Amino acid sequence: MKPFLLICALFAAFTAKSQDGIQFGTASWNETLAQAAKENKLVFLDCYTSWCAPCKWMDKNVFVLKDVADFYNGQFVNTKIDMEKGEGPELRKKYNVQSYPTYLFINGKGEVIHRSGSRMSAEEFLEEGRMAADPQRNTAALAKRYADGQRDVPFLLNYYLALNRSDRQTAEKVAGEITSKMTDSTLGTPLGWKVIKNLARSSNDKLGKFYLAHQNDFKHFAPAEEQSALTDRLLSSTLYQHIYAGREAEFYEGLKHFSKSSSKDHQQQAVMLEAEFLLREGRAKQYVALTDKAMKGVFKNDAEKLSFLARRISGKKEIDEKMKPFLPQAYKLAKKAVEIAPEEYSVQSTFGWICLSLKNKEEGLKAAQKARLLADAETSKIQKLAQELVDEFNKI
Repeated sequence: MKPFLLICALFAAFTAKSQDGIQFGTASWNETLAQAAKENKLVFLDCYTSWCAPCKWMDKNVFVLKDVADFYNGQFVNTKIDMEKGEGPELRKKYNVQSYPTYLFINGKGEVIHRSGSRMSAEEFLEEGRMAADPQRNTAALAKRYADGQRDVPFLLNYYLALNRSDRQTAEKVAGEITSKMTDSTLGTPLGWKVIKNLARSSNDKLGKFYLAHQNDFKHFAPAEEQSALTDRLLSSTLYQHIYAGREAEFYEGLKHFSKSSSKDHQQQAVMLEAEFLLREGRAKQYVALTDKAMKGVFKNDAEKLSFLARRISGKKEIDEKMKPFLPQAYKLAKKAVEIAPEEYSVQSTFGWICLSLKNKEEGLKAAQKARLLADAETSKIQKLAQELVDEFNKI
């Protein structure tokens, strides 16, 4: 009986640990550095603010996962500091923290060894931790090797990936160096695939153009789902270029990749792209026909996308004069979204702002008040915006 009880106790302890997520300390910054020096570990510092939505998302969806917690709790001394309170402002200035969340990996001497940030998946966040813990791959080590003159493509690609979330300007400079070194013979290799997958921007640039012309050559070492995702990304990016330039023939020809597909995801993407084109071209009648069909079809139960389409037309206090012919349709889209997801803050808020643009106080104030209640579960910044919407209706 005793062994059984022991097993139960160990299982309970293990479960509790996994539910705790990353264990963030509460000691002062100097005490945290001292602990890191004593244990010969890096400090993982999560730089956040109370109003940062991506910070809260990471707290709820990534930091709590067992694989993430096990790695970070084993590798680092973890702490999180609000950059607007206590020691935060001083640390924000010292480490030049300009966006949230920012993730700093710092040694016991207070030196930044690796830097990253933004909302990311669990696997991406784990990879940042692995890079930070690897003396050959963290940003400090790579920066030194770069300064010393190392320029081979595998190294440059690792350096780009390490910089991509923390220093976009330098990352793009490194990306340019990588691209200039790639020839047709090197692009059609496993290394070339890694370069293309990470650096290709559209079907018109050097890397994207080569990939789309030689897709079958990559099947031996590139997973099909990764190839498909890359193709979609490149073509979508090119279509946005056509939208912004007003190139109608090129746009509709390229749109066939999505609109003629049997995939629901592709069909939804086709609607989003064509809606943006029609919106920018000022074609309200065609826009209404397209989105009416989508409301009954591919977006029938998709409040998020319907609300997004409505928000593109009017999601703020001031509305562009060019958008006014689209306002009645924005109202229909937003109202449908509210019917589907009445408990979503962004959905209610969008409907409220559109009603404000239409001077529809009865429905708009109701939506605004609902959004304000839902905002209590959001950040202080969102609460402020929700209250602003209520206040605007009270002025009418």
